[in-house]
Amino acid sequence: MLSLGSMAQSNVKCVTISGKVLELNLLDSLEKPIAGIPIEVWSGNSIIATFKSESKGKYNLKLAYYPTYTIKFGNANYVTKIVEIDASNFKEASGFGLIQLTLDIALFKNKGYLGLDFMSNTPVAKAFFHKRKGAIVWDMDYSQKMNYRITGVLEANQ
Repeated sequence: MLSLGSMAQSNVKCVTISGKVLELNLLDSLEKPIAGIPIEVWSGNSIIATFKSESKGKYNLKLAYYPTYTIKFGNANYVTKIVEIDASNFKEASGFGLIQLTLDIALFKNKGYLGLDFMSNTPVAKAFFHKRKGAIVWDMDYSQKMNYRITGVLEANQ
């Protein structure tokens, strides 16, 4: 889930990304919070921040403005998930001094399934700031394709 909050100022100075990291049980779709999951934030080929999820899976990243963010969640015990955010239009959103995004992510255990290695370098979801709507929107077609791909790999490994 992504939501947009703002504080009136002339330009974006800070982007805050917060949410929960959850463990998804593939058998029954139940989710529970997990602490200690590494979170890397990249812009282009540069890592700009690293964090870990805290108690109850919560995280809160306060970042300087960059035109793109690639957020990687996971460790060896969980399949990595990547979310890509195109923030280039944040600068053009008049009146925003602070952009706040809420992003919850559900990870599942890494059981060594063949075919899931692409997830360590391919986003499972992409979002961007839609100027006319004044909101962050998901690329739902992309997300649906990724969901089908992941589901197919998981089913093939069952």
